[in-house]
Amino acid sequence: MTNENKVIRVTYIMILSIALLVFISPFFIPLIFASTIALTLYPVQLKLESKGMKRNHVAALLTTLFTTFISIPFFYFIIKGTDAVTTQLEKMSFNEKLKDQGIDELVLNMHNEIVSAIQKFSSKYDILEFLNEKKINHYLEVVNNFLLDFFREVAASLPALVVLFIIMILCTYSFLGNAEHVKNFFQKITGFSEARMQELTNIFIRDSRQVYLSNIVTGGVQSLMVAAGVSMLQMGDFFVVLFVTLILSFIPIVGAAPVAFIFAILAFFKDSATAAIILGVLGILTSVVDNILRSWIATFGKSKIPPIVAFVCVIGGALLFGFPGLFIGLFVGAYAFDTLPIFWDELNAREGSGIC
Repeated sequence: MTNENKVIRVTYIMILSIALLVFISPFFIPLIFASTIALTLYPVQLKLESKGMKRNHVAALLTTLFTTFISIPFFYFIIKGTDAVTTQLEKMSFNEKLKDQGIDELVLNMHNEIVSAIQKFSSKYDILEFLNEKKINHYLEVVNNFLLDFFREVAASLPALVVLFIIMILCTYSFLGNAEHVKNFFQKITGFSEARMQELTNIFIRDSRQVYLSNIVTGGVQSLMVAAGVSMLQMGDFFVVLFVTLILSFIPIVGAAPVAFIFAILAFFKDSATAAIILGVLGILTSVVDNILRSWIATFGKSKIPPIVAFVCVIGGALLFGFPGLFIGLFVGAYAFDTLPIFWDELNAREGSGIC
């Protein structure tokens, strides 16, 4: 092949690739979710196909079950959770506008308890003497406004998320129904052998399982434990605590346990030793559940991404894409960390053999 032909082919590929990326860029989020969901369900699809079911029927069945029992309830949970958290944050906002309108007594008491707890703690250390009530209120307002803006942005994007949700479901069905065609397409693009492509596919399936099974199942159990404990001790709203704890459970290093410990500290400063002990024990149990349950689920396949890298990816994803970024950041980080070495080894092997 002449150099002129190579230039023409490379230019052709680049133009089409860039055009394709531009047109599908508004749908990156549902495409990523659909691909990971399809990969998570793919082993189940193979088992059902081995029993004689047609591929299209299996794809339709799995997509319907996933949509009915997981996607729709989870989407509804996100809508209600966002609304509940936004409402609570608006009540806790101590700007002049809300002051004039009056503040719910329960919220006001909660705010005063937080300020009193911080002042009580800071009074024990000279280095923290600058934390007077005015500055504490300022710092609380900064944190509150940041969280309020984040959840308001999520709430404002909900109509668009409905459209993206529908696209995600359609893409999931398409990916499952055309799994072999998709695999063959990427195999031609990458030039990998059948064995190497199978290895890459297994990594994608493994990482998808980790995100959906490990994080959602473990986070759900932890959130229920913390929310139930806080609610029974009458220290917070069950649904709000459940929603916030579930979100935090997706953030590596942070996790769900600190929520129980924070409420334990608040209980301690409120001179409620019994509640503080109960919540402290609950925090320890939550950590134990995290280590045991997450480790067991991880036996189905665990990404090699270090916790600190996963943490950065999750936070970066949230800053770029909002709430969906909590999932997408972990997806991309895990996939990149687990698959880039494969591409690098393949590239070195080809260079060593003289193949370009």
